[in-house]
Amino acid sequence: MDLKRGVLNLHESTGIHNLGLPRWQLSLCLLCVVIILYFSLWKGVKTSGKVVWITATMPYMVLLVLLIHGITLPGAMDGIKAYLSIDFERLKEAQVDCCPLS
Repeated sequence: MDLKRGVLNLHESTGIHNLGLPRWQLSLCLLCVVIILYFSLWKGVKTSGKVVWITATMPYMVLLVLLIHGITLPGAMDGIKAYLSIDFERLKEAQVDCCPLS
């Protein structure tokens, strides 16, 4: 499911003037975030330090999980070798491709 169809529902809209109703999934997610923020800041700055500790380290844990998952995919070592092997002769060629995605 891509972003334009699954999240934004642009295929159901006729233009910027007709965006349609809010998606219930996104509204529920926003409500959950507001509730979490309210309860994490409810008792003031003393408890918000614990929240900051979790929210500061969580992206690193997610990146570590994604790294481990990416390394275990088939062909991952070929991609890593291709990424780390640099052809300096090709870097000297200053040529722009006019249609890279065609």
